[in-house]
Amino acid sequence: MTTGTEIITDALKEIGAFSVVSPAAPESIEDGRKKLNSMLEMWLTRGIVIAFSPLEAAGDDLNEPADCRNGIVTNLALELSPLFSNGNQIISQQLLSNAKRDFNNIKSLYGCVTVPTKVLSSTTPTGAGNSQNNTYSRTFWKQGAGVKN
Repeated sequence: MTTGTEIITDALKEIGAFSVVSPAAPESIEDGRKKLNSMLEMWLTRGIVIAFSPLEAAGDDLNEPADCRNGIVTNLALELSPLFSNGNQIISQQLLSNAKRDFNNIKSLYGCVTVPTKVLSSTTPTGAGNSQNNTYSRTFWKQGAGVKN
């Protein structure tokens, strides 16, 4: 369990916008909080269900699963990079590949499971989705055949 400030400062370190010599301004941390909440909400709408608490303040606990922390940090760094680029490209190829790998790991662990489609029986009547030999003109009962028990 980490605080939002820890995750945001780690993301800012990834893009070179935070260091001991040059700490981030409070406005930068607040921008990071908004981006972090937005990113995690976007993941939720994509079906990636991780248990987290949206941050009311940057110092609040995020309550994210431990195996998601690196993925959240690297992907937040990508989200924050346009705010701190100053016209320079500050995204390394290593950061891009790490963010992609980490996101795919999170997606495989916490993404929704797809439900297989139901295969209809060949005894389903025409008009209910039944097709045999790619034709839909067949009827359920053969012409002239009676019902047998």
